Amino acid sequence: MQVFTRVGGMSAVYKQPTCKDDRLKALQALISCPTNSIRTEVPPPDILEAQKTFPIPIDEKKLPGVYHCGYHSSKSYGASSYLIIHPDGNILIDSPKFTERLARKIEELGGVCYMFLTHKDDVADHGKWSKRFCCDRILHSGDVEACTADVETKLDGNGPWRLGQDIMLIHTPGHTEGSVCLFYMPLKILFTGDHLLMRESGLDIVEMYNRYSVGTQLDSVKKLLDLDFNWIMPGHGRRIEFKDIEEKNAILEAFC
Repeated sequence: MQVFTRVGGMSAVYKQPTCKDDRLKALQALISCPTNSIRTEVPPPDILEAQKTFPIPIDEKKLPGVYHCGYHSSKSYGASSYLIIHPDGNILIDSPKFTERLARKIEELGGVCYMFLTHKDDVADHGKWSKRFCCDRILHSGDVEACTADVETKLDGNGPWRLGQDIMLIHTPGHTEGSVCLFYMPLKILFTGDHLLMRESGLDIVEMYNRYSVGTQLDSVKKLLDLDFNWIMPGHGRRIEFKDIEEKNAILEAFC
């Protein structure tokens, strides 16, 4: 059953959940909502059980070790954050709202070695996460501001850069000067931040929120044709799974 729907370009409760699975998903949405727009008439007795589900595996069969953190922060404009479980050290991608409850769950999964910030808009509670896990934060120098001046690693130039043997960082300027995507090669996932996302109408670069150059952003989308990925994990909008590289490139070429 569909609990949520779109009304006037915004999410709205369509029907009340009627089964346990739908109720859990509704409570997960309540916990993750950055504006506290989803509410209940009385405190839900099972909210603690829902909190314990974060971070949530995205697809345990197709994408083992990749999680959605939930707890979207208004300081990151409600952006999604992700966690990659990696043998060389786990990677937190962009910043969720800091809660000790989520931190303990991430700690159970091995903690955080690197915190990769795709761009300057989605840094939220990066300082608190850094202090909690003593992780190295990574951000392009073009997006460093006063609140991120103390990040441990500032990427310079146009890249690409490597994070170990199987992760590539791709400079995709446009939305901001220092926007960077993370390409996790073993599972063919591209984490795009605000560079590229999917709406009901198709791919989108959200021109109205562009902070640097629309033309440059479109050029950066074309760079993605050279990468062999099947998934897009965006900061906003829907996740995308392509059938293969041919479908991915056909959709990107049609968009550009």
